[in-house]
Amino acid sequence: MRKSYKKHRMGRLGLLAMAAMLMVSLSSGACKADPKVVGKDLEYQQDGKPYLGYVAVDENKEGKRPGILLIHEWTGLGDYVKSRADQLAAMGYTVFAMDMYGKGIRAQNHDEAAKLMTQYNEDRPLMRSRMEKALEILKSQATVDGDRIAVIGYCFGGGAAIEFALTGADVDAVVSFHGVLGSPNLEKDAGKIKAAMQIHQGADDGFVPKETIETLKKTLDEANVNYTFFSYPGAVHGFTRPTAGSDKSTGIAYDPEADKLSWKRMTEFLEKTLE
Repeated sequence: MRKSYKKHRMGRLGLLAMAAMLMVSLSSGACKADPKVVGKDLEYQQDGKPYLGYVAVDENKEGKRPGILLIHEWTGLGDYVKSRADQLAAMGYTVFAMDMYGKGIRAQNHDEAAKLMTQYNEDRPLMRSRMEKALEILKSQATVDGDRIAVIGYCFGGGAAIEFALTGADVDAVVSFHGVLGSPNLEKDAGKIKAAMQIHQGADDGFVPKETIETLKKTLDEANVNYTFFSYPGAVHGFTRPTAGSDKSTGIAYDPEADKLSWKRMTEFLEKTLE
């Protein structure tokens, strides 16, 4: 009888221990709430003109966290880049998607986009000043740790992100996705770059001449810049954009494999450089 009671008691204690462990596990899981990403437009002024950016943040995350300055494509700030801002916010960053062109200035077709982009590509001081202002706004957000900053750009924004790195901007990481590469300041300013960089480019991107890419890589190498260049076989311009369609003959098309792999590489890069 005593042996049976002892066995029963030990079994009961084991169940109680398991229940306690389960409660601790559930309690610890409850403490880590699912992301609650809130995105909102943010109007700001520069040189007497209005601009309309977008801030995304996980409201369930406490305290300060790394900030990301996000730079849009040649058409201007729109739903695609805002969706990327939301994704990054869900990963634990505070994101400010800047407005390079100005409030209400958005391209409706490729011709308009080319004109807008050209205006800034031909006036690098203006482009740089827009990004400097945007970085100030990002750092002013209450949830941002100003000592941990990344700059990410798509298309026109990818080239702009690299241009910002050339200023010697005090940021930790710069990432370009299918960027419109090339800068008149490259050779002169490459030695100023402080950020680690990732450059993701479609191997068949007809928007950027091969010579431009080779010059970029050679110059960065000579300046001992910490960078990695990824080329995606078969991918053309805009390979991260699902709405770009699948017809690569147009020169702009979505490539799901390149999109997934480049995002994974960027995620790991940000974790390494910002955390």
